[in-house]
Amino acid sequence: MTGTAIPIDVVGARRRAPALLARTVAACALDAPTRDAAYALFRGAYDGTDRARFERDLAEKQHVILLHDRESGALRGFSTVLVRELAGPRGPAAVVFSGDTVIDRAYWGQKQLQLAFARLLFRLKLARPGRELYWFLVSKGYRTYLLLANAFPRAVPRFDRPDEPELRRVLDALARERFGAEYDAAGGVVRYASPREHVREGLAPVTAEALRSAHVRFFVERNPGHAAGDELACLAVVRTRDLARTVVRIAAARARRALAVPRGAGTPR
Repeated sequence: MTGTAIPIDVVGARRRAPALLARTVAACALDAPTRDAAYALFRGAYDGTDRARFERDLAEKQHVILLHDRESGALRGFSTVLVRELAGPRGPAAVVFSGDTVIDRAYWGQKQLQLAFARLLFRLKLARPGRELYWFLVSKGYRTYLLLANAFPRAVPRFDRPDEPELRRVLDALARERFGAEYDAAGGVVRYASPREHVREGLAPVTAEALRSAHVRFFVERNPGHAAGDELACLAVVRTRDLARTVVRIAAARARRALAVPRGAGTPR
């Protein structure tokens, strides 16, 4: 879920990156080949993976966002999603929990996952507009954290504002319920008692360029053990206007890229 350089062809025009198509399906509807392909992607991105744990994570989720190559149809990414009801501080609420998420590195920088996830959140929000909706995320990688930090101003933790006490209480309660003693409330980090998967070395390093972002610096400071698999617990309030702003921003970025590519430019066929 990150950006990567776009190669240049011999005449100087930017090549078209392989494109993704996203669809959201019921987790229980996944067939065996799709599950195998998803686990292969997961194993390729993380060291210390375990198929049984992967299947347990998948079994509790209701939704899976699948990302397929537009031309070949091959699975190139996925994200699992759990939705549950809870009693929030202001009445009935719902929380969306993001589970295992991987995108093939060749497709980094595309926004199909963000758009598919935004559509899912829109559906949940519009189904019951008066109900509070939260996104609960634990992240071992700064790129995933950036998705939350860039899209949702009302979120904890953030570098640019102190935690909202109400959101912090909800986050701590959710993290304790899910992770028990493995959740360090003082640091806001999940530290697993037994080894868990962690991002393969060199796949998504925290570069000097990445550290130019205040969000990235904040993530690294708050979760110094991220490379070993520690996860920063985060919670965002999902508001319709924030979702709309995210979709508009992605559309505008696409338009700018399209205008920058000369007519007829692309990969020679």
